[in-house]
Amino acid sequence: MEVRKLQLIGGSSYMVSLPKNWVKENQLRQGDDIYLQVEDSVITLYPKSFREFSRITSVQIDKLLRLDEKFVRRFIYALYLQGIDEIVISDDRINARMVSRIGEIVKDLIGMEIIDATEGKVVLKCLTSTDFDVYGVVRRMSQIIQSMIATIMEGIEKGDREALKDIENLEKDSDRLYLLAVRQEHRLVREFSSPSKWNELRLILGIRTVAKLIEEIADSLYNFSTYAVEMTPEELRKVRVYFERLGKIFDSLAKAYFNSDVELSEETIEELEELEELLLSNMDGGVYYRLAVETILSACRHMKSIGEIAFNKSVRESLREMKKSERMQSAKSIQ
Repeated sequence: MEVRKLQLIGGSSYMVSLPKNWVKENQLRQGDDIYLQVEDSVITLYPKSFREFSRITSVQIDKLLRLDEKFVRRFIYALYLQGIDEIVISDDRINARMVSRIGEIVKDLIGMEIIDATEGKVVLKCLTSTDFDVYGVVRRMSQIIQSMIATIMEGIEKGDREALKDIENLEKDSDRLYLLAVRQEHRLVREFSSPSKWNELRLILGIRTVAKLIEEIADSLYNFSTYAVEMTPEELRKVRVYFERLGKIFDSLAKAYFNSDVELSEETIEELEELEELLLSNMDGGVYYRLAVETILSACRHMKSIGEIAFNKSVRESLREMKKSERMQSAKSIQ
């Protein structure tokens, strides 16, 4: 880290010289604009080119490296996750069939639609607002988990195996919301690059981790539903007890995370550890029963990770409030 002296110019203005190498690397000249972002006690300087790059929302792809569906899907997903709002692909090899395939790919990306398609060109655009709360996306994902658990419980109680098959649609919704959460995270990370925003950045990265864990829980619940269809009525009655308990713990876990409740976070972690021990001691049964119990165990472990994040989040926010209170008291004493 370089240290520069603050100089007084003209009796009223202060000046700090910029590193010569930094000026050259950014191809700056005398008279060029430099952006200053003032946040609390931190000032961040940006060359104009950096600010323009950080706002890139449209990309032009002149030719795709490959046309196989796996590559095209991964490529479009990557651009979507980077927060790009408009993707223009120009390639002579794009035909009606290729456009149809791209249409199927973007169905999994919330807000992304084909708005123009001709021979050799396709234009994708995200039609959703970028000013949504990523916290709200994670909240919606947790609601989907609660819906999945309720649907599975109802299917077990009524012996409705068709209801268990409907879980797949909810699991796909969870996947789509996870991609949306990652997309928004990438956009926010660019905005919170200043040191004064590190607390917000830490929160955003934590939310992304929770979103991934919820998506993994959804996968476990979907797998459970596929095994439940194959289990005997007796085995279903047995796992129903574990599953009902899992659902109640998840409800408490969601409250602990969103309300930053340190005590409830600790309670849910302990309950999950108890359920995990119970499951491990009751693994004997048919193949599908054992597989189903393994999926509940997997969900338990992911939920426990969320519980630990909720606990740390609660403690961090408590410390922040304590520091805020101390500053206010200090300010009052000075007055």
